[in-house]
Amino acid sequence: MNGRERRSAPSRRSPAQERPSRAASSRPARRPSARTTPRDGSQGARHARSSSSREASPRARALRGSASRSWESPSLWTKEASRAASRENPALSVLRILGKALLALLGLIGQALVFLARLIVSLASRSRVALIAFVLVGVLLVGGAADFVLNVGKAYPGVRVGEVDAAGKTADEIEALVNEAYAARLAGGSVVVYASEEAEARVNDELAAAQDAALAEQLAVEEAQANKVAWKADASTLGASLPARDLAEEAVRIGREQGGLFARLGALFAGHTVEVRADYGADAVEQLASDIDAAIGNPRVDYGVSVEGGTAVVTEGHDGSMVDRDDLKRLLDDALLENGDGTGSFVAHAEHAPLRIDASAAQAVADGVNRAIGDGARFAYAGSSWDASAADVGAWVSTRVEERGDAHALVAYVDESRAKPLLLSHVEGIDDSDPVHVTFEANGEGVTVRTDGTGSIPLVADAVRQLDAALFGEGGKAFASSDDARLGTPAEVSIATGTAPTELSFDEAMDLGIIGTISSFTTEFTTGAGTENRNHNIALVSELLSDSVVAPGERWSFNGTAGECNEEVGFLGAGAIVDGEYEDAVGGGICQVATTVFNAVYESGFPVITRHNHSLYISSYPAGRDAAVSWPDLDLVWENDGASDVLVRLACTEGSVTATLYGVDPGYRVSSATGEWDAGESYSTKTQIDESLAPGASYVKTRGTDGSTITVIRTVEDEEGLIVREDAFHSVYDPVTEVVVKGPDAA
Repeated sequence: MNGRERRSAPSRRSPAQERPSRAASSRPARRPSARTTPRDGSQGARHARSSSSREASPRARALRGSASRSWESPSLWTKEASRAASRENPALSVLRILGKALLALLGLIGQALVFLARLIVSLASRSRVALIAFVLVGVLLVGGAADFVLNVGKAYPGVRVGEVDAAGKTADEIEALVNEAYAARLAGGSVVVYASEEAEARVNDELAAAQDAALAEQLAVEEAQANKVAWKADASTLGASLPARDLAEEAVRIGREQGGLFARLGALFAGHTVEVRADYGADAVEQLASDIDAAIGNPRVDYGVSVEGGTAVVTEGHDGSMVDRDDLKRLLDDALLENGDGTGSFVAHAEHAPLRIDASAAQAVADGVNRAIGDGARFAYAGSSWDASAADVGAWVSTRVEERGDAHALVAYVDESRAKPLLLSHVEGIDDSDPVHVTFEANGEGVTVRTDGTGSIPLVADAVRQLDAALFGEGGKAFASSDDARLGTPAEVSIATGTAPTELSFDEAMDLGIIGTISSFTTEFTTGAGTENRNHNIALVSELLSDSVVAPGERWSFNGTAGECNEEVGFLGAGAIVDGEYEDAVGGGICQVATTVFNAVYESGFPVITRHNHSLYISSYPAGRDAAVSWPDLDLVWENDGASDVLVRLACTEGSVTATLYGVDPGYRVSSATGEWDAGESYSTKTQIDESLAPGASYVKTRGTDGSTITVIRTVEDEEGLIVREDAFHSVYDPVTEVVVKGPDAA
């Protein structure tokens, strides 16, 4: 064997390869047709193969396919799924349907966006203006999205709160900055309100201001209000607070839910300032506004309703000239918050104040009250019942003016403070059991009321609310039509009973009727320049006396309760009458509170043990019913001759002080007889030289007052009309010397 003629070695086959398949051995080999062409992939070859395939029987094809599959690939065995397993979950079906719907919707949105894009391109290609507009819109959209992401939860650029830059800051950050800038300013600020430009000039005149300050404590309230030219207030007297959180949240809302896109653009290009403001106590602002109205305006009086002898009638009203309350608060904001030191001033102006309730509205309410009370009321308690006449029920009716959106409405209601004492008195006449005895325990956090825990109590507060609902509630008799079946029959109220708790709060005891107001009295005093120290003393001694408790059979002493009102306790020098003249004395003004307590005790019927009148009578007090105190000689003393504790509570506000006695009412009925004034000694005049005044200048320091005397007789009866005591209070008022202060004589 040479290299050219190389034979290949016979290939080795496996036994399986040498063994022909059963299918192949079962049929004879085919001879190629004479028409077949060589294996060159021509059409003829394909035709031959196709014909051969068609000629094979189905069984042969099946066997051949089976053999081929079994030889060339491994066998895969599968088990047919059960019908239960092949059944699809309904939830999956719903999800598949929703998915298809969502895909369809997205497809429609995509087609719409493509259409819109083509439309925009088409319009932009035709018009340069449209192209510019589309570009601007795109820039705004992209910029707006970026702006939102960058400023989410923060104030937009250009937003301020007063002098605080709020741009890019969260509400918490803005709140802290607002407090830092304004809280101390508001707390330490003060404002002066002038009655007119002339009043402003007078206050700034040192001589006139000195006289006004000297006489301020000597004037009666009515006279002082009529002559007042200025009012001074601060955050404390106005109940002012800084709503820093509200201001911060308002700043963050600018350009979002507040103002929207236009506010956002306005803040960006021109700036937007949230005006800083204070929140004020409603009663404090109303008191200040009322004082100003009394001096420079004519307070409006709405038409109202009063009940006389069981018949409601309309009371006259008229327009007025008053200070606008909202404008007043804005001016206070400017004065207290704009300047760094928190001080400012402004001149008040009274504006036309039209009626809120006219005659026709008041008449409609009066007609409703007459329908409500015309048949009286019937009360049931512990198996007994009694009728209250129209006059009885009418005495419990009051009215108030309520805001209803931009309008006002006159509303009638049953006043608990009037109805509860009378109902309790009637119930006690039916119930022969001993009344509930109460004791008070006062501490720095409040007053606790304790009972002996025996017996039951009438729930008169619930009864009053039932009566109010039946008469003036929704669908009450006041709104009944002429054919309503309730008309002609009294309103029926059942007074339930409850077990007296052994311990409860003051408010709970008042609501249940366990305790009530025995008597209450209010006196007023002047405010403004020259009265600051006096009014401070009034507030301080009221705090010392308030919530004092008088046990049955014990006596209450002004000096014993308040102690010595000296500088160590915190009292200041203020006007007091010394030897017939007004001089500064530490604790001046506390007699105002003594007089208020005396009148509350006077109206209660409790015995008055010790009382002294002032040297000077002030017309703000009832004639002959004032009380002077001075440590340690002059004192006010009274006794609790009831069966339960009495709580003495003082409430002092700007311009008034109220003394109230709380407890179980002993049921005394008080009547007074005031005698005639008798003239006393005439006053004299005294001149003092003040070298600091200009020659020829002078002012009145103390107004002269003639002496006088008067007697008041108080008669106290019990529930059966028997006289318990009769007291005569004699008052002798000395003349007060008029003091004139003048400068040195001219050379």
